[in-house]
Amino acid sequence: MESVYENGQETWPRNSTHYKNWLIDSPNTLQRIRLDTYNNALQKIKYKLVDLDVPTFEEEQWLVKYYSYQLSKFLATNHLKTTVKETALTFFNRFFLRKSLLEYDPRLIMFTCTTLAIKLEDMWRTVYVDKLLGHINNLDIAKVFEMEPIVCEVLDFNLLVLHTGEPLYTIQESCLQYLKDSLEINDELVGEHLNVIISISKQVEGTSMQMHENPELLFMHTPTQLALANFLYHCKTNLQSVISVETFILKKFLGGNDTKLVPLLSALNNINVKYDEFMAFRDKFSQEVEKAGSILDKYLKIYGI
Repeated sequence: MESVYENGQETWPRNSTHYKNWLIDSPNTLQRIRLDTYNNALQKIKYKLVDLDVPTFEEEQWLVKYYSYQLSKFLATNHLKTTVKETALTFFNRFFLRKSLLEYDPRLIMFTCTTLAIKLEDMWRTVYVDKLLGHINNLDIAKVFEMEPIVCEVLDFNLLVLHTGEPLYTIQESCLQYLKDSLEINDELVGEHLNVIISISKQVEGTSMQMHENPELLFMHTPTQLALANFLYHCKTNLQSVISVETFILKKFLGGNDTKLVPLLSALNNINVKYDEFMAFRDKFSQEVEKAGSILDKYLKIYGI
């Protein structure tokens, strides 16, 4: 499902900008990049900040996740297709990996990322932006579009986002074939299990969007890794009685090479642990509106200078 080497060179998708420019090798590296972004922005404007209560680095990271969550809710409420949702969330988090909230208002950037995603995922013919954004209080739609070239430049025009949908389809088909082989059933008898697998895939779509809210998952794991971890997360609940996760992975993704099984299962489990931890963190947002407003007020004073 991942790329292979051909004639000594990496092939798709490892030679994509998604892999080469936006995957980070460790939590420490990710934290260093985010801290450098914050400190560089602070250095540029600190002469303006006399007598102002400047948001801390920790407050900034919390608010980025809060607005990523708000963007996710907005995308879900407006029933945009999955690729648009994942692209918009990816752009938003990539933007604030390289730029600080000290420089740009997340309430504007989140909608610019949305309009870009709608265009790039070829949904612009069916979405009326005025209708999509017109009901949002105090939003200047003209400024949303004015920010598009700035967002593109910050992203180095790396506008291709790889999604979890394609690997998920491959995983779904592999799981179905594995069930047919292991249970020795034909196409006519597989219908019940097919419905379960389709249900799992629908759950995975929702979980994948939540994963895209979290930089620790988005920047440290490939879409294939996220999709597979996600699928197995739901498989254990829905297909535990008929599928052996270990055997499924060994046969369908490792070619029977059991030396790779334990490291892969450990990596996938680590993704799901991160996901559970993030969801526990995320679940508190609905009770922390006042905290978000308090931190945002500090930024608004800076934007007003």
